Amino acid sequence: MISMSSVFVPSVCALSLLPIFGQAVGNAAEDLISELAQEIRDNYVFPEIGQRTADYLLERNAEGAYEGLDGQQLAMTITQDLQGFTKDRHFGVRVLPEGWQPQPDTDSSDIADPRRNTTPNAFMRVERLDGNIGYLDLNGFMQVDSARANTHAAMQLLHGSSALIFDLRDNGGGDPETVQLITSYLFDPDEPVHLNSLYFRPSDEMTEFWTHDEIEVANAMPEVPVYVLTSGYTFSAAEEFSYNLQCLDRATIIGETTGGGAHPVDGFILDDRFVVNIPVGRAINPITQTNWEGTGVKPDVEVPAAHALDHAMMGILEELVEQGDESARWGLINLKSRMNPMELSAEQLSEYAGQYTDRELQMDDGDLMYRRKGRPSWSRLIAVGEDQFVIDGFDGFLMTFERNRIGEITRIVGSYEQGHTDSSDRE
Repeated sequence: MISMSSVFVPSVCALSLLPIFGQAVGNAAEDLISELAQEIRDNYVFPEIGQRTADYLLERNAEGAYEGLDGQQLAMTITQDLQGFTKDRHFGVRVLPEGWQPQPDTDSSDIADPRRNTTPNAFMRVERLDGNIGYLDLNGFMQVDSARANTHAAMQLLHGSSALIFDLRDNGGGDPETVQLITSYLFDPDEPVHLNSLYFRPSDEMTEFWTHDEIEVANAMPEVPVYVLTSGYTFSAAEEFSYNLQCLDRATIIGETTGGGAHPVDGFILDDRFVVNIPVGRAINPITQTNWEGTGVKPDVEVPAAHALDHAMMGILEELVEQGDESARWGLINLKSRMNPMELSAEQLSEYAGQYTDRELQMDDGDLMYRRKGRPSWSRLIAVGEDQFVIDGFDGFLMTFERNRIGEITRIVGSYEQGHTDSSDRE
């Protein structure tokens, strides 16, 4: 048996990450189950549940549930039994490559979580969105030594943002030290904040995680509003990041309730062929004194995950516009044209059709169409406010229709994101 370092890993419902044996395991399953049952008794975070789980596996084996299964089938069946009985999605069994042998320089945590070296860059996108909103799409919390350089670079690029969005909708977990590292950029480096604690049953030890100043201090953003996007796939360390910030009132969580896995694991080699991840610890939040195991992190704003980014952008931009941010105003106009255009009837739209000094508008199959005079092509207009339209597919331009005292449309005023305007009188 080789014990791996404690790491957060994603749900093991789909742990087909390593080559597997195809031959039937046969009667050898009895020894395997017996060894696994003992490891669970000795190491599962809750001793009483560990004992009941071990007894359940032995009963299943006595019933013949594992007879005649090849390696992959056995690993999948045991995983399903463990997760089904305990409701703990961190449990999982997978098959090691045939002929696998531990190497002297092998990092045991890499064996427990193969993604740690197969995901070269968990920082999928780092960019500035409309309104100077910083956006980080993070699909995993890599091992902290691998993540440190990317974290510093990402936060340098995001520094100076008016708001920050962390997109964890495709994030299945990873290293809690990387959670600690990234979170440290969101608080005052001179005032450490207790984020989370992890209790480990095998050693009967508690490890505390605090924000720290081992960051590029100049790029810390303790006052910038933070938003975190979640989905049902968001799991483990990604849930910790969300839960920590939510409990500290440091972020608004937007999206779906997360997967519900709060138990760090150790990996154990069984029979030189299988590795089993056993939850050996539990997260303890210093504020709630509990965690998100089984319940997930419930968002502050619940929307379908697919709409979470647009919803976050809408709220941020509206707030920035209220503060007088002109760049946010244009971002909000562009977003409304996609997300929330005004619904006008063909009769209402037809009021705007006509000839103007150097512009012309006409109705076409219920749509209001626009072009500059002399141009060959027409573009559809989208209503975004009272007497306000944008051109479909063209950002940075707003068309406002002005009326006289009796409500008749008299001219078009075109406003451009660069700051200039032009106008066309109705003929």
